[in-house]
Amino acid sequence: MTKLSLSDNLILMAELDAALAATTPEPATSVSLVRSDRKCRRHEWLREDLSAVCLRCGVLQDLVRSRRGKSAHRLGGDQERRAEKRYGWRKIGEYGDVDDLRGRLMKVQQKSTRAAAPLRWKRIFAALAGTNDGRVPALLLSYVRQGVPVEDFIVVRGEDWLALHGKDE
Repeated sequence: MTKLSLSDNLILMAELDAALAATTPEPATSVSLVRSDRKCRRHEWLREDLSAVCLRCGVLQDLVRSRRGKSAHRLGGDQERRAEKRYGWRKIGEYGDVDDLRGRLMKVQQKSTRAAAPLRWKRIFAALAGTNDGRVPALLLSYVRQGVPVEDFIVVRGEDWLALHGKDE
């Protein structure tokens, strides 16, 4: 079997599409091998030189988009390992549970970002830490809506948590 180039493959697919468009449609009960407009769940790339096309759906590969998912996945794993070392938790994210890290006291789902911490939070913690009275700065986030019980979340900096409790081993 002869291997076709990417451009030959695209020409043949266009000719096949034109030939199929000229035929009368089959009944709805029959199975059709015509490519649908739906995207693949997982592309099968045919690479030639610097470009690639999916053999299943014909879409051209976007290298920037492909890289984005890998970088985000790597960031999550890297930060879980960092938290494991710093806070003493055990990394269990790869086992499919809701929590990514687990210790004696806590179970943690970690969310990581390359963005800077919210400036509003940084200012609040700087003001609270500036009083130097020996108390731990904490931020209480209250989500208030009519007809729904208030939900509170307490935010404590990691360094303050370690000073209070040490590692959760």
